[in-house]
Amino acid sequence: MEPTLTDAMLDQKSQRPRSHPPLRYGQQLHYLESPKIPTLPSQPHDSGSDPWQLPSLQQTSISRSSSRRSAVMPLKPKPSFTRLQSLDSLITYREEKAEWKRASSFIQAVLTDEEQQASASYYDGYYSHPPTREPTIRSEPDTVAGADLTFNEKSPTPSTPAGAFSINDPAPDQDTEQPKNKFRTFAAEIGFCFTIAMTQFLAEYMISGFAIELPKIMNKYTSPSDLTDAGSMGMFWPASLLSLILSATLLIFARISDMHGGYLPFMFGVIWLGLWSLLAGFAKATVLLDISRAMQGLAIAAYIPSTFAMIGSIYPEGPRKNLVLGLYSGCAPLGFFAGFLAAGALPDDAPGWYFWIAAVLSFVTAVTAYLTVPHDRTDRQQLGLKMDWIGAFLITGGLILVAYALAVEPYANQFDTGRSGWTFPMVLGPLISGLACLATAFWVEGWYAACPLLPFDFFSPKSVKAFSLACLCFYASYGVWLYESAQFFSSPSATGTIDGIQGLTLAAWYTPTAIGGLILCVVGGALLHIIPIMVLLIVSGLAWMGAPLLLAMAPLPMHYWSFVMPSMLCATIGIDLTFTISVVYLSSVSPLRYQGLAGAVSSILVNLAMSFSLSISEIVAVKAESAIIIPDTASPADQILLADLQANRGYKYAFIYAAASAGAGLLIAVLFVRISRAVVQERKTIDLEDGGTRPSSEVSTLVNVARA
Repeated sequence: MEPTLTDAMLDQKSQRPRSHPPLRYGQQLHYLESPKIPTLPSQPHDSGSDPWQLPSLQQTSISRSSSRRSAVMPLKPKPSFTRLQSLDSLITYREEKAEWKRASSFIQAVLTDEEQQASASYYDGYYSHPPTREPTIRSEPDTVAGADLTFNEKSPTPSTPAGAFSINDPAPDQDTEQPKNKFRTFAAEIGFCFTIAMTQFLAEYMISGFAIELPKIMNKYTSPSDLTDAGSMGMFWPASLLSLILSATLLIFARISDMHGGYLPFMFGVIWLGLWSLLAGFAKATVLLDISRAMQGLAIAAYIPSTFAMIGSIYPEGPRKNLVLGLYSGCAPLGFFAGFLAAGALPDDAPGWYFWIAAVLSFVTAVTAYLTVPHDRTDRQQLGLKMDWIGAFLITGGLILVAYALAVEPYANQFDTGRSGWTFPMVLGPLISGLACLATAFWVEGWYAACPLLPFDFFSPKSVKAFSLACLCFYASYGVWLYESAQFFSSPSATGTIDGIQGLTLAAWYTPTAIGGLILCVVGGALLHIIPIMVLLIVSGLAWMGAPLLLAMAPLPMHYWSFVMPSMLCATIGIDLTFTISVVYLSSVSPLRYQGLAGAVSSILVNLAMSFSLSISEIVAVKAESAIIIPDTASPADQILLADLQANRGYKYAFIYAAASAGAGLLIAVLFVRISRAVVQERKTIDLEDGGTRPSSEVSTLVNVARA
């Protein structure tokens, strides 16, 4: 029998909601709901004869269990290459995966029990009162399928099984979430301390020992005329090249460490240092040696700021962190002395072993880093940092050009001694270009770059600018004292020996720098909580002045116990106290986003001052030596005597320049630097740039102090 439409049904047809499809006549409208999920009773319509009536979509029209599963089910950890970058990351991934399996199994079991109970109750009601399907569907205007599962402030949230994860759960308190120790075992922490200490050891090893190794390489592969020809950059250019590239690229790697964490740049640095140290051992020409030294500086620039970034993300502010930083600084004198010892003990005809030892130590450090560095959970995307490529290019290029001009100036007028070296294009061109690049970089970093490589607000804490300038003067004195003293002690006329002090004897002369330096760095980290920092800074400044002055005023031939030994102690006090104060102070006043930058600036101050001071000291020495003229008519004995007087005069004025630089730094420290003891005390973690506490427990391991 064909279905017919009544007048009432035709009247109701025009009132049908547009969202529903038209009725296909001849089709049956009766159907049964799926017996799996019970439905809510339909709401009665105004007119019981409405053929388009539907129960309100307030009822569940989609699977409630699947929606609840998606709401409470934790995300499955995904395997990736970053999971293999360290042993701790791999272990963390396995733990997260195991935790996900346990949570998923529990949630699945809870939801399955609820579905079975709901299905059983539904069947009981179904067979006693079988439901009939309404002939039509009608939806309320503001209802949506699954509206009972929407999460808003007005509607109640669905219940979550006990122990399950939910997006509506309140965030745990940071103080309870933050672990006190992020290392799995005490042995792992010891291994981590060894890893970061080896980085400082290697940096000092590559700088100090090269002062003894460089004359061996030059005597074997170059002639004396090659070092004094026009356009030559002198004997100290390979030595200053490492410090130059290091200081020029530190800011780039500091930004990378702040953007992506310290671990990956750290691993790149130690492996890169191992590779180029291995190649440097086979260098038989100055070109390959210069390239190797530049790449070694690049490697050290990669792992120095990343070391500070890792320390800052692992240790909260306090005595424990200061102790670790003290151990890190304490390896500076150990590496310094080890470099001298290795270079002095190795035979003169095998200079490659000095670099191969560094290569082995670098690869060992890479292995210990893989095994011990904790997994970094810091969300660094919230910092909003980007790479400033314009500033990176201008700063790096400007520093290299200026350093080149300073290095080539003493030897630019070899064929025209009547002219000053500053008047030659080979000096003026790089010098003017470098200064222009640095001036442009100053404008870019201050007023153009959205995320500057060296932001001005890094220097906004009180006394940071004056402290940095004082450290530049102090470290300039250190660079001159280091390389000039190694050459000075090798002079027969200065020491009263036939061939000067060589080999292991020369290394033994620097023993006080290792013993005293280790004691001072460890004790210095603890003394920061006892003695005012300003007192320690002034003591280090006086020591900086005393170290070169003792050698400049020493009567020739020198007596070790009267002048050399006190000079060694003064140099040790100066470098170790200043560097310890520097790393603790800059790290303490810097927020999270500048932790890698703080480590970079601490090392930039050392290496930038050394690279420029070596060239300046060579300019001073050459000018001083030119005051003594050796006549061609003099006898061979007189020529030897005058040559010794000429060389000793150059050493003396170089040491006087170093003392003057240290005196300028001491004057700046006394007049303009004010450091409170409170900067090294433990306090609540505040990031003033974010206007409050940091958003994650990982971030709260770093500290920033209120700025005056």
